[in-house]
Amino acid sequence: MERSDYSSEILKIPERYYQPDCPELGDVEEFLYGSTYYAGDGRPLLKPCYVYTPYGYDPEDKETRYDIFYFMHGFLMNANAVFEGDGGAIGNIFDWLIYEKKTRPFIAVAVTWDYENAVRDFETSYRQILRFHQEFRQDLVPAVEGKYHTYAESTDAKGLRASRAHRAFGGYSMGAVTTWQVFLLCGDLVEKYMPLACDCWALEHFGGAKKPKETAEMLASSPTVFHLSPEDYSFWCGVGDRDQTVTQMLPQIFEMWNYEYGEPERPKPFTRENLTVHLDVGETHGVPACEELLGAGLPELFPL
Repeated sequence: MERSDYSSEILKIPERYYQPDCPELGDVEEFLYGSTYYAGDGRPLLKPCYVYTPYGYDPEDKETRYDIFYFMHGFLMNANAVFEGDGGAIGNIFDWLIYEKKTRPFIAVAVTWDYENAVRDFETSYRQILRFHQEFRQDLVPAVEGKYHTYAESTDAKGLRASRAHRAFGGYSMGAVTTWQVFLLCGDLVEKYMPLACDCWALEHFGGAKKPKETAEMLASSPTVFHLSPEDYSFWCGVGDRDQTVTQMLPQIFEMWNYEYGEPERPKPFTRENLTVHLDVGETHGVPACEELLGAGLPELFPL
């Protein structure tokens, strides 16, 4: 792999970041919200997500506002696993990043595509991922940001669009598949994206590898639909250099970099400034890479 194929090799995060002894600890709590089984029979649902609030967050303080990061788990996992897995390492990493002033304080929300927050087979999971954007737009974001103190001054469409610069979405593996879907169909609500270790499957399974040009063209339709300029969104993509998904992500990203609208007056939608890809050297597909990539990428999403 040539250096020109990617943006950087990430630095390993300090070992202390994995430990629960940060002097300033955030909290994680379950939050239930109403939704609908969009990928199934349309039944009403009560779904959980898990909300991390940083040290010092005060529910009564309505003046202090926070950026918010929605994060989607991978295949054969559920929302609980994000903050409960590996001894709570992801929450520990968030605490240390904020404590050492690597990022602004932020709220993080662990979410799931599954209608019962359960582990499903591949095809059922994929079907639900393709419809998750409806839940995200109509149910999840209004409910979460109606309770927690983000930059959304209201949770109607106008308020959520006005606050999109302070909202990010990321995910690992099939969570990254979900992230590309959110950009494609909810680009008016989110400015920053962190797809980790997978490509866009809007056209078909592994579409970024099988149909990279067509996938890039489809992704380029989102800025057109939502009237966005290249400065209105950014991607921090990451993957282990020994991860099989690197061969899925890179062809898609190369085609995104090369894509042009065919109209001389229109700028390219994706450049090496708003779309970067970062390698975690020595890592394969799994939890350690996810944790390291989050530790490396969040300071770029929410810099001080």
